[in-house]
Amino acid sequence: MSQSVAEKYLFADLTWPEVNEAVAMEKVILLPVGSTEQHGHHLPLDVDNFLATSVCLEAGRRAPAKILVAPNIPYGFNIHAMDFPGTIHVAYDHFVEYCTDVCKSFAYHGFKRIVIVDGHGSHEHLLEFVARKTILETDTLVASFMWWNLLRKDPGFVASFRESAYPGGIAHACEVETSMYLHLNGEKVQMDKAADHFAWYNSQGAKGFQYVDAFGGGPVAIVEWTSTYTPEGVMGQPTLATAEKGKRIFEEAVTRLVEFSEFFQQRPAPPRVDHHTKPPTSPLPKA
Repeated sequence: MSQSVAEKYLFADLTWPEVNEAVAMEKVILLPVGSTEQHGHHLPLDVDNFLATSVCLEAGRRAPAKILVAPNIPYGFNIHAMDFPGTIHVAYDHFVEYCTDVCKSFAYHGFKRIVIVDGHGSHEHLLEFVARKTILETDTLVASFMWWNLLRKDPGFVASFRESAYPGGIAHACEVETSMYLHLNGEKVQMDKAADHFAWYNSQGAKGFQYVDAFGGGPVAIVEWTSTYTPEGVMGQPTLATAEKGKRIFEEAVTRLVEFSEFFQQRPAPPRVDHHTKPPTSPLPKA
């Protein structure tokens, strides 16, 4: 027995007439964007893709009448990590234009709400620009955020599981990413090879200018080659990771993503107001 469009949550599973039905239902598009890169000696190259996509898929499974999960974009901006074998890099301009074209394609077909769920820290500002560019050039609203930012919705949640030191204990191939992977597919995690590492610039802690942590970085960002501050590719304390933590983290992220999708579906989009006394006679500058 075939599923109705209200029951389907994978964009790729729709026929083209069903796309029209999904548009009429005002479904929210979830677009997971990750990267293929090193994550220390203990985690596979697919961490960013696997975690972001897994959160989206479970959100879609729980709310299929409201959500469509788009195919994952698996490569991105990563030149800073190219000293580590396996890392795949796409130039920033190609990446931005590609992601924008994907979003504008959804907009062209009639989808009015797109959520970019980011799995790679170095994409944060690039995908924010993709979202902004799509909003300015279409009639669709686009939101963009790192999936683990969803863990901040409840002010007490991170503290309820975190054992790693702050700042620096959660950043890359760390307590959070390793715990999530242990929960979702523990057979692929080589915990016997996990090793903690704090970047040297975190030595002053929160008293310094530059420190990096997923849940609150320093006031100054200096992004160097990854190999200059971590010998194995780890930033944080993966040895503190557990599958039980990962289960809790996954549940919180999925719950919050469903909640946000429901909010975003209903969020108004007020019209522009042109305040020129005399209407402009030339086109807008390029976004």
